[in-house]
Amino acid sequence: MNRWAAIFGLGFLILQGCGDGEETVSVTEAPAPAALAPIPNEVVARIRGNPITMEDIQPVLVEGYGLNVVLLLVQRELAREEAAKQEIVVTTWDVEKERSITLQSLQRSLQSSGLDLGTTQPSDEDLTPEQTEALLDQVLSQQHMSLAEFGVLMEINAYLRKVAEPEVTAEITDDAVRKHFNALYGEKVVVHYIVCGNMSEAADVRRDLASGKSFEDVARARSRDRESAMNGGELPPFTLQDNRFPPEFKQLVFLLQKGQISDPLQIGTFIYIAKLVDRIPPEHAKFEDYKDAVKKDLHDQAVTAAMTALRQRLATMALNEMEIEDPVLRKQWEDRVDRKNGQIKDLREIRKELDREHVGTTEPAAGP
Repeated sequence: MNRWAAIFGLGFLILQGCGDGEETVSVTEAPAPAALAPIPNEVVARIRGNPITMEDIQPVLVEGYGLNVVLLLVQRELAREEAAKQEIVVTTWDVEKERSITLQSLQRSLQSSGLDLGTTQPSDEDLTPEQTEALLDQVLSQQHMSLAEFGVLMEINAYLRKVAEPEVTAEITDDAVRKHFNALYGEKVVVHYIVCGNMSEAADVRRDLASGKSFEDVARARSRDRESAMNGGELPPFTLQDNRFPPEFKQLVFLLQKGQISDPLQIGTFIYIAKLVDRIPPEHAKFEDYKDAVKKDLHDQAVTAAMTALRQRLATMALNEMEIEDPVLRKQWEDRVDRKNGQIKDLREIRKELDREHVGTTEPAAGP
């Protein structure tokens, strides 16, 4: 497995709308079969003649899984409302396409990290049913999600994609494509980084840097990536298109000035602090040869960003407007909101402490 992909992990981005940028085709929606409401005292199983009923199962399911399902269904309802405002219709074909997009995106991530689930074909478009099932099983296992929840999530993403795509298309100008080409096929960066396990470790790193220690010495002493730590946290030079590193990390370091040290960036369970050491001039590449591929990549990134922003807006609406009437679910929701507020407060306090103690550490270095 590619070591850098292993360090950063695949993350949850796959489920948030990584797209292929293809045009959506309108088709007639097949009618869904009518769902039968469960009868509370309906017998679902027997053990030695003693019945187990739906009434027995319901409180256990509600307490164990109810809140996550409710939140998922609320998001779906809000996504439907947003689409209805724009007279957008999502069909069963759109949902199936979203499922295909998601699995293809996962396959590309696995291929870039050296994993292929036993596949040998070069294209992620030609997955066999067995390979598709293996990919789906991996998604469900990683996200602790049932197949039914995955289906609802795909429906939500289908709504978000059809809302986002018209807005994005107008922004893909020739000038934007050329700038994206320059970023993808242009210069490489030389980056040193430090991997921290939590915000406390990140604070220790920033404290050492503020005291005058060099970034490389701190990396050797504190980085959790011990292999790169031996070289002062040095990573191999990479471009913005390099699939070994997460998009968030690449976007962060490409915005840095030479010699500048970044703020802590959390990706998954780890926190990263990076220093831009150098920029390597671009290799020769003709814009005309890559224009279509670059335009597609730019479109995909813009759609993903728009879907993420829309999802966040719907989440805020749910937080402000949702009313949970079931007492068990309401208590679960209140506890979750309290925990989230506490985490935000802790992160803000840590950020304030970092800002107080480490003023100046993000300024460009005076020299080598």
